[in-house]
Amino acid sequence: MHFPVIINGLDYLHSSVSSLVGEPEGRALKYAVLHLQFAAETLFKARLELHDAALVWVKPRQFDERLHRLGNFKSVGTRDALGRLRDEVRIANPIDPDDGALKALVDLRNRLTHFGATDTTVAVEARAIPVLDLLLTFIDEELLPHDDSDAATDAWELMETIRPLVGQIRGLVDRRLGPLGEKLGPASGHALRCTSCGHFAALLAGNGDKRPVGCLLCGKTFDEVAEAVDAYGVGSFYEAITQGGEPPAYECAECSPGEPCVVPTQTADDPVGQVLMCLWGAHPLEGICGRCQRAADFDVPDMCSDCVDIAFAKF
Repeated sequence: MHFPVIINGLDYLHSSVSSLVGEPEGRALKYAVLHLQFAAETLFKARLELHDAALVWVKPRQFDERLHRLGNFKSVGTRDALGRLRDEVRIANPIDPDDGALKALVDLRNRLTHFGATDTTVAVEARAIPVLDLLLTFIDEELLPHDDSDAATDAWELMETIRPLVGQIRGLVDRRLGPLGEKLGPASGHALRCTSCGHFAALLAGNGDKRPVGCLLCGKTFDEVAEAVDAYGVGSFYEAITQGGEPPAYECAECSPGEPCVVPTQTADDPVGQVLMCLWGAHPLEGICGRCQRAADFDVPDMCSDCVDIAFAKF
């Protein structure tokens, strides 16, 4: 059994999120709360450890690496961990140590652990969802980007198994997508269906090869255009060349990035059809040029502007 601290925290989170999917009740709700609290406390400490392992100790000056590896020490609680993340680590987006949602979850966890509790599903979700929302943002903004430990790859892969579950938690979807309406509404023409959570919340950045696609709901991102093309393109270039048929992606005659970046895909505006969408420049295109086979907008039917210039150059 080997659970580095960040993997341990994400494993608790996976358990909690799995318990909240669908219409949870009874035992599932109990463990959703318990494991969400464990996840929060463990992941806050994981971020402290990435900065300085001594900060995880109640008394940092007594830090001993051997005892730390053995787990033979007293560690800080959630409130102190958040205070140190704010004051010592100076993370970009600190969480208030007295955050009301975290305190309400701790209170509910304590009742469940020591005294038992009787409550409605809605009441339990009302305590869990805000903390889950807060924790997902913390992981994507403050934890994973700073993880250079030996467990970094495993942590990223484990988080990828959590993201699809996020889109199945009704309360969380409503909480996250509601405030995002102002962003998603105007951007619906280039909002793609997220390959992880399945919602039309994956926005195109339009900034070339720097994280071209990012989901506002579950946090799924692609680091480069080629990676996004592999995810959204259907089929393979090899099969298109050897067996005929349409390739999974085309070059863009408007952006001319020198690589395939246009895929036929669904958007929030056209959820059942297919739009030729440039993942590089974040814009739709009319069709495929009949001469150069690049995606383009047409001034002359079925011909991109470059091919038009070539065709009529002699005139």
